[in-house]
Order: sequence, then C-alpha cells, then structure tokens
Amino acid sequence: MKILWASPNTLLDTANGAALAVREILKQLQKRGCDIRILGGTIFVNPNGTTYFKDNLPKLNNHEGKFIELRDGNLIHTTLVTKRSQRRLMLSYEEKLWFDKYCQILDSFNPDLVLFFDNSLITLLTANEARHRGVAVGVYMAHPFNRGTRWCRDVDFMFTDSHATRELYRKRENYELIPIGKFIDPAQYRVEQGTRSNVLFINPSLQKGAVFVIQLALLMEHKYPNIQFEVVESRSHWEGTLKLVTSRLGRERTSLKNVILTPNTSDMRPVYSRARVLLVPSVWWDSGPRVIVEAMLNGIPVVGSSSGGIPESIGKGGMVLNFSSEYFSPPFEKLFDTAILQTARDLIVKLYDDQEFYDACVENAYRAHAENHNIEKNADELLQLLDGKLVRFRDKAAKHEHQ
Repeated sequence: MKILWASPNTLLDTANGAALAVREILKQLQKRGCDIRILGGTIFVNPNGTTYFKDNLPKLNNHEGKFIELRDGNLIHTTLVTKRSQRRLMLSYEEKLWFDKYCQILDSFNPDLVLFFDNSLITLLTANEARHRGVAVGVYMAHPFNRGTRWCRDVDFMFTDSHATRELYRKRENYELIPIGKFIDPAQYRVEQGTRSNVLFINPSLQKGAVFVIQLALLMEHKYPNIQFEVVESRSHWEGTLKLVTSRLGRERTSLKNVILTPNTSDMRPVYSRARVLLVPSVWWDSGPRVIVEAMLNGIPVVGSSSGGIPESIGKGGMVLNFSSEYFSPPFEKLFDTAILQTARDLIVKLYDDQEFYDACVENAYRAHAENHNIEKNADELLQLLDGKLVRFRDKAAKHEHQ
C-alpha cells in the first residue's frame, strides 16, 4: 500500500497533537510494509512547536521558497520552507509551489491513498486532484471545527481518534467518521522510575482549563505547601493567563509559590518522571488528549473534565470531574465554583496522603492503558481497515467506469 500524506502543516510540530498522532500512525504503517511519502511545509500551529527544528531554524532562511528533506527515523518529510510559519499567512505563490510538488509526487509515486487534516482552499485542490486521478482520499480529524459538505466533497474516508468525536460529527454534520484510537509509541514516553512528586498540567490555555488549575493552585498554595504543580507550556503561556485570572480574583499575580514552569519540550519523559497525577480539565471539545495515554502508560492517574473524548480516553485509569455546561463557552474565562474546586482538591490530597488508594489508582492506570490504548493492536486493526476500504474503493471505481 502506497500512502501520501499531503498538508502544508508540518507533522514535526511538537505543539500539534494531531500532527504527533498522524506522524506515529505513518510510522506504524511503514513498519507494517506500507510505502509512505510525506509532503509538508514549515507551518506550525504555534511557535512553541518548533523544538524539532531548533538547531536548523537559522539555516532555513537560506532555503526559503525551496523544498528540503527532513529525516525522521525511517520517514522522510519533503518540506517547503515558507516565509512565515502561520498557515493563514502562507503566500499564494508558496501554495502554488507546494501544489505543483504535490502533482509531481502523484505522477511519480502513484499512491493508493492521499491523506490530510487541514481544511482550506489548498485542501480542496488536494482532494480534487487525487479524485481526478482515481486515488482514494482520506482526512484525519481530531477537533470539532469542520462544518458543511463543500470542503469534503472529494473525500472518501474520514478518520478520528475517539468514538465521542465520531458521534459529534454524526449528529451535527451527518459525517461518517471511523474511530481508530490513539497512536503513541511507548518507547518515546515510558519512564523507568520517577519521583511521582508533582501535579502535572500541560498546555496552560484557557481552552485546556487554565482557569480551573490556577484557582485550584491558589486554593492549595498555603495549606498544602508540599504539593507542587508543574505546568508545561505548549501553545500557551502561563504568566499571561495567571495575571488575567488573579486580577479578576482581586489581586494580580505573576507567579505562585506552588507552581513551577517547564517550557515546551520534544522529550516528555523527564516531565512524566516527576508526575504523581495529571490534570486534564479541558473546557472545550477535546477529542482525546494524547497526554492522557502518555500518562497512563506510566501508571500516572488522570483527573479530567467531562469534555468530548476525555472520559472515554481515561476509562478506568482515573477520575472524571463533571463540569456544568456553563464552563464550556468561549472565551473560557468563567471562574469556577468553590464546590468543584474543593472536590478536586480533596481528590488530589488523597492521592498524596493515602498510599493504598494511590497504589490502586496507579494499577488502574496501567491496566487502562494496556486494555484501551495498545498501539500494536490499533496499528494492526488500522492496516486491516485500510486494506478493506481500498479494495471496496477500487471495486466501486471499476464498476462506475464499466457503466
């Protein structure tokens, strides 16, 4: 099976969970005998996601408007060096360069399947050109933002990571998404041993529940000085959100005594080695945060919100806090009631003070990962699924041509 991934957004973006997921999916399919080609650009969802490129960023300026090849294990990323790193600022002549290269690869590679995940004008051309050549087209969606039917007119298959997102699109748009689970390589995230000392929160954006975490840390700052929060900055910065929330509470702060900050990193193992519990209090639709799976791989219990696919991803590997609907509205700045904060505080304190309870939670996290997020099982099932889908696609195309 020959698969071409084609999207101006790079799969080497460490701040883009969907990119990280697709990158691992392609690696797993390659291990199973698929021939993989990747066409991308130096487009990121956030500047913090450039950690893979940090040693090469100064050199990229010399290749602006040209294609370079980046090795990623056994994968090769053919990458257009764009003037700017934001998708909305990609220049029209750059889009033409990218599309011309795409057509060249279609000619030389002749893929069985073209995959992408962004929804834009270049996507319409990408899918249409593949359809014109009789190549199957698939899209990976792990967010709730696609609407209507024009953008996906030439799409044959839609993939997602969770049943929750499949149901969202089925009810709202009448799309038929195929849930394929999470793809996270244990070797990249497994920790042999750790201190299990911190309450971990990753990506301190308003959407991801930064208001909740700030209020919770404030509630615990003085009474529980032995419990430390670690905040890993990904797409968002902690200090600005902290100022916003604390000013609304009556006293602006730029730091908290019980919070340490860690910059975005391409190696999360040191972070997980310090984590006792992971907080995932998202207040927007979260299809299935990969950090849940990464944590449970290491036996770290997860405390998450009732958003999207979070409960599904956690399973029996942690606890779910049922946030009321009022918190799930943009701009996601509503302050949380004391009752839900106290519930979370009491649970965290118990995870620190009750060793028997904590050990049981750790065992549940390990078990939930093994039962629900086994990458080998997911990859085998995906390959079998694609084989079947492509056989039916070819049969349908042949029947249509005959008629």
